[in-house]
Parts: sequence; C-alpha cells; structure tokens
Amino acid sequence: MSLKADLLSLSSTLDQMLERLEGAAEEVRGTDSDDLLGAIYDVERHLRAANRRLSRTIRGEL
Repeated sequence: MSLKADLLSLSSTLDQMLERLEGAAEEVRGTDSDDLLGAIYDVERHLRAANRRLSRTIRGEL
C-alpha cells in the first residue's frame, strides 16, 4: 500500500472514532456518568486536531 493510501485509511479510521465518541457523549449526557462528558470531549478535540493535521499533511506533502 502506498503511503498516501495508508494515511487516507488512518484518516478514515479517525473519522470513525470521532463518530463513536459522539455516540458515547450522547449516551452519557444527562446520566450519572455525565462527568465523563468532559473527558470524552477532550479526547474528541484532540482527535479532530490530529485529523486536521493529517489532512493537511496528505494534501500538502503527497
């Protein structure tokens, strides 16, 4: 597999992880586990930043 294809696959995986995190946030919002929401949003923020950086890398360097 080429490097670009591998990086695109990683980006797709990050997209899937973000979707799952959004589902997790919806699941815990308003429950006794509501305190997890901040941690979930923190992870989501970092993954979004990583995915943006990866996208810029793919567009700019390959």
